[in-house]
Amino acid sequence: MEKLPETEKYAPFSYSASEMSTPDTQFRLLELLPPIVEQDELSCRIVVRQLVESSRQYKALSYTWGNGSLSHFVAILPENGGEGQRKALAITESLHTALVHLRHPSEPVWLWIDQICINQEDHAEKGKQVGIMGPIYAGAEQVLVWLGPAADDSDLLMEAWQSVGQAARDFGLESYYTKERWPLLARILNAEDPTDPKTVEYGHWFGRPWFPRAWTVQEFFLCDNTLFVCGTKTIPAELVMMAIQILQYSISRLYEAVYKPAEASLLLLNELNDEPTGRLFSCRQRRRKHDRREPDAPGDALHALMRKLYVEHNTQAWLHRDRVFSLLGLAVDAPHLALTPDYAEQDSPAADARILARAARAMLTNPVTGRLDILSYAQPPKHPDLAPHLPSWAPDWRANLRRSFYYVHESVSEHLFAACGKENLAVRPLPVPDVEGKNSSVVGLGGFWVDSVATVADGSAWIDMSFGADRFASFFAQVDGLFERGMAEHADVPELYGGNAERRAEARWRVPTGDLFWTRTADMHRSGAPEAEVAHRQCQEMVRFFGECEGVVEPEEQAKKFKEFDWDGKRKRGELGSFYQESMRYMIGKRPFLTSEGYLGMGPDDVKEGDVVVVLCGGRIPFILRPTESELELPKKTKLFEFVGEAYCDGVMDGGVVGRPGIMVWFS
Repeated sequence: MEKLPETEKYAPFSYSASEMSTPDTQFRLLELLPPIVEQDELSCRIVVRQLVESSRQYKALSYTWGNGSLSHFVAILPENGGEGQRKALAITESLHTALVHLRHPSEPVWLWIDQICINQEDHAEKGKQVGIMGPIYAGAEQVLVWLGPAADDSDLLMEAWQSVGQAARDFGLESYYTKERWPLLARILNAEDPTDPKTVEYGHWFGRPWFPRAWTVQEFFLCDNTLFVCGTKTIPAELVMMAIQILQYSISRLYEAVYKPAEASLLLLNELNDEPTGRLFSCRQRRRKHDRREPDAPGDALHALMRKLYVEHNTQAWLHRDRVFSLLGLAVDAPHLALTPDYAEQDSPAADARILARAARAMLTNPVTGRLDILSYAQPPKHPDLAPHLPSWAPDWRANLRRSFYYVHESVSEHLFAACGKENLAVRPLPVPDVEGKNSSVVGLGGFWVDSVATVADGSAWIDMSFGADRFASFFAQVDGLFERGMAEHADVPELYGGNAERRAEARWRVPTGDLFWTRTADMHRSGAPEAEVAHRQCQEMVRFFGECEGVVEPEEQAKKFKEFDWDGKRKRGELGSFYQESMRYMIGKRPFLTSEGYLGMGPDDVKEGDVVVVLCGGRIPFILRPTESELELPKKTKLFEFVGEAYCDGVMDGGVVGRPGIMVWFS
């Protein structure tokens, strides 16, 4: 390992020797020189080039910085080609390791590397260079994704991806469509045995720190020629993509073939699509098709990229603002957002919060791609560093954000809800005075008042959705209890049901799943009678059966109970309510509530009595707000609210509130 040299050996490198006159159109390239002897120190030259003149003349490196400690160095030679006076440039250990592996024994290698080619101490330069990272990666001859040196049998897995991917390219993977191979693949992908060598090998590969890094996304997307590099092994990104797709498709088909439909687990099918590269490849393909101007290839807006890449995925970034800046070069709506990478503002949680709020406001209210979907991810608790500074309506895009219970792939599926009415699908932003000053934490939106929350279900919120008889029995009891209370306190059918008592009664089985029913093919549709109603009853029967079986330990007695329940027959006929149970899982993090007028719904786990249910213009689902006091300078009689979260409210999901008086809502 090369530690930083003593000062008398080399003087420190200064970026003044490679100054860029226009850092928004120029960039630096690194010429990695071959070693004179095998163990020679890393030697390089740094040159300045015009972006438009350097297309396809270099390779861009995508890697992880590690812990950020600048413990190693490269020797920088003068640009004029002579040996001259070498200078020392400090770099991280992870980059040093990558350069040692990437250095060619006899030829120079031209590279673009953010850590070296951008002066990290010059925040103004850094902001401008980050702004052109999209063209830098798109213009590279090749993007090298450095995963790290060979370890944990990574060579074997690289060879496997190469083999399987090439076979997929050649249409030769029929052998994977066999029941015999299903158990092995399923065990590996689901990590059923954490000690299994193949499972460990698979996990080590995808556990490499490159995958959760925020900047990975832009670096991976924009060049057609991308290679994964692990030790001395390389594999084209497309082969990894095809290998994963083939294996996932094979397993999902085998799962349906090996097991009866009633026992197919939607969670398993989700897990098959949850390894780290799936989301990257999906967005990468969409962006490349957009760049090629293919028909029906609109690309992804910033809000869509952030949802796909960050929600329920762990991403790592040195600065919270990088979760926004790293995607601007990929978002097709970036020109409409008026967001530019800004590192001149001090590095502090308060500064990061201002940038995250600015991005959230732009995604919510810009007139071209404004979407209320963003609000579903403004979930508590916020990151502790950001919480004191970030408005309630702005997501922090941290790890482990839950997905919204309602999401539709708009390119292939029709929407199922339109709580705002089909005539109000555009967001209606309200002007906020001094929005760049005292009121920078406020956003105003127009919409419709629904009702206030009168009662919240006792007991725990729906946090742990793993199956347990007592747990699911308590969930059903919460909904049934509020339903009965609503019937007792509100004999007249609430207005939004249009006087239809039968439709009101359906709330009992619509609410536990948010009126969404998932099938074994992961197809989502509105709950409907008799299918969902019957499944609701079957699920309750199954829960009661398992409750009765608790404490029964004798095998003979267990067998007797299962026979009396006709378990095998119901399983074969698909009468166990399994899909209803799985559909309930999408209400994770929510709690049943009853409104003052008798509407039953599911709100965030911290919903409270006195909160209000509203439907905002542009919102296909309702939201929960909490009245609050503030000394902010807003128009007189302005009501200020804290944003609480998304909601399902039965009877409200199809635009019935449109006839009600409009409201103007300001969130703090």
